[in-house]
Amino acid sequence: MGIINNRVSMNVKHFRKLKGLTQERLAEKVEVSPVYISYLECGSKVPSLVLLAKIADALEIDPALLFIQDDDPTNLEIKNLVGTVSGLEKSTIQFINEMIIAFLNFKNSTHDS
Repeated sequence: MGIINNRVSMNVKHFRKLKGLTQERLAEKVEVSPVYISYLECGSKVPSLVLLAKIADALEIDPALLFIQDDDPTNLEIKNLVGTVSGLEKSTIQFINEMIIAFLNFKNSTHDS
């Protein structure tokens, strides 16, 4: 199995679980069989770009997130953070972003003192 296919299969499984979806429910949303989702998650099948877009849409994430590498712990945390806020209303995401910026500004100002 290729490196990219391995990443995609692991990320589909990760975001599916993060969203609390079963393989069956994800399969319904993207109009494939649950067996196909199982094969996809274990790396036996390689999805088309169209199917990847459908999966990302069903998981409420940007398709690029399906290609994130988990080797770096920072990437995993970013992936978890994005998965947590994906699907929220835009105003809620903007509020969370502003809170993060305020926190970082505060943290940086205490280091400068």
